[in-house]
Amino acid sequence: MAKAKPQKPYAAYPLYAHSRGSWAARIGGKVRYFGPWRDPKAALDKYLAYMNGSTVVDRKTVGSLTDAFLADKQAQLATGDITPVTFAEYKRTCEVIEAHYGRGRSADSLEFNSLRIALAKGKKIKTLGPVTLKRRLVIARMIFPNAGKPLKSPAQRVLRAAKEAAGVRLYEAADLRKLVATADDSFKWILLLGINCAFGPKDCSLFPGPDGEWHNFARPKTGISRRCWLWPETVEALKHQSVGWNRHNVAHTFVDLCGQCEVTNHGFYSLRRTFVTVAEGSQAVIDRICGWSRNDMATQYRQKTFDDKLRACSEGVRAWYLA
Repeated sequence: MAKAKPQKPYAAYPLYAHSRGSWAARIGGKVRYFGPWRDPKAALDKYLAYMNGSTVVDRKTVGSLTDAFLADKQAQLATGDITPVTFAEYKRTCEVIEAHYGRGRSADSLEFNSLRIALAKGKKIKTLGPVTLKRRLVIARMIFPNAGKPLKSPAQRVLRAAKEAAGVRLYEAADLRKLVATADDSFKWILLLGINCAFGPKDCSLFPGPDGEWHNFARPKTGISRRCWLWPETVEALKHQSVGWNRHNVAHTFVDLCGQCEVTNHGFYSLRRTFVTVAEGSQAVIDRICGWSRNDMATQYRQKTFDDKLRACSEGVRAWYLA
């Protein structure tokens, strides 16, 4: 079904909505196009520049900057350099920027204090938390690298205060046993990967399967290699591994399970937090299991993390879980 043509923004608007999706005008017997329907202001600017004989038509606008940014990110998405989730976050931030300024506004005329306020607003909540706001501000600085102080990240004290206000996001072993005992086979293997291997929802949904009693599944988010010994309970549960899971239905199923078991829901990702909190062993061992990389000299020199140390760490978490 063809999209309905928009009305002129006002009666004296000199352009008309052409069926190809652009604002147009017939000039000297020839139809000329000045921009997409979604941005009549930018189309008018181009039209006026054309009629005045100006060659400065393709100046940098908000729309040209966000389009160029998203084109780069679309290419990175196509080559697997970023995930669909990351791209969606980039796109959403661009939508906020365009809604705030308008696509046709000249980039040279922007002030950024008001943009910071716009980026801080949520769809379902009045104000975003500082961690989410920080991500949006980072993206905005990628588009406007000369924005300066108005788009700087929230202060560390604000981030620390938000973390403190969130409280301890940790599960007790008894609660985890209750969740695993109650979960059906189609979800039990996902729970155990979270507890045993510090997996998040996306890790579970993309897990290719075990290699005997080990896994060597690199972290999808970063591509950093991981290795972890699998508990006997996890190996058994993985016999029921199934496809069709994603971060959304994993999260929803987990919420429902916590409600059924009357366990406080700290989020599925807090299984990872719980593993890291309980695990004993060197930081190198925990990093290898979690898929973390550190930019320090010891990490550059370290050639291998031995299996006996990895297994000892996993067995320690299992002993805590079963106690």
